[in-house]
Amino acid sequence: MWLILSFINAAMTGLQNAYFKKRDVQISPILMAWSVLVVSSILFSPLFLLGIPHLNHTFWVAVFWRLIIDSLAFTLYIKGVQMSPLSLTAPMLSLTTLFVLITQFLIDHLVPTPIGVVGVIVIVIGIYILHFDHDTKHILSPFKAIIRERGVLIVSIAAILWSFVVAFQKLGVDNSNPYFYTAFFQLFWAICFTPVAIFTHRKEFLSILNFKMAKKLFPAGAFDAMQVFPQYVAYALALPVYVNAVGNTQILFSSIFGWFFYKEKLEKHIIPTILIVIGVVLVTIAQK
Repeated sequence: MWLILSFINAAMTGLQNAYFKKRDVQISPILMAWSVLVVSSILFSPLFLLGIPHLNHTFWVAVFWRLIIDSLAFTLYIKGVQMSPLSLTAPMLSLTTLFVLITQFLIDHLVPTPIGVVGVIVIVIGIYILHFDHDTKHILSPFKAIIRERGVLIVSIAAILWSFVVAFQKLGVDNSNPYFYTAFFQLFWAICFTPVAIFTHRKEFLSILNFKMAKKLFPAGAFDAMQVFPQYVAYALALPVYVNAVGNTQILFSSIFGWFFYKEKLEKHIIPTILIVIGVVLVTIAQK
């Protein structure tokens, strides 16, 4: 079940990435992040009807640290995606998987099995080849993209920050439940992020408070809701590193959607795709 949910998360993230690049929704990353949070929190609000669990000290610590780190990472991510092609920015999210191995041990005290580690490594290798420059054939070509494209650098920083977020998400879900945590955190995040959006972009903030602009921004928040909820439920069923590894297939979805909607290049992806699928199979076996 967690595997299906992780794939849904990946597909919806890919669609959300593609939507961030639409020219008619190119607004400030901070305002885009705020819009996404408001829409998703409204869509998640019915989950409060399922009840409120006992919330201990650990839950609030996890919420506090995730709020700070995720706010920075999400804003950076949107900015990076808006600046550079998806085929360059999306692969850098594989950095999250590598750092999750460290953060989930430090924060959640969870240790993946050897097969799970191999699966994660194979997925990352596949992602590396997916981003390999077949013209220069330079071994460091995937990393040189960081120097050439500022958007790639920004997304890389966001990816590393998200490795900490994943651990705090798991901690929050484990000390409440996936349904309450999903509804509560999105609403709490939207409320806390509102003063930031107003203070940093007061005039522009008022300009998006109309039906025409809200209609354009709604899909971004809807895609976020459709990718966040499956992810949180999957965290309750499997180790974060496995969920995140499968979720990294959003890199493929993002590249495909970038090609379909924006005619970005989509070549020589067969081998890395096979490697990523093999990695997913290994991760699945490790979880059983």
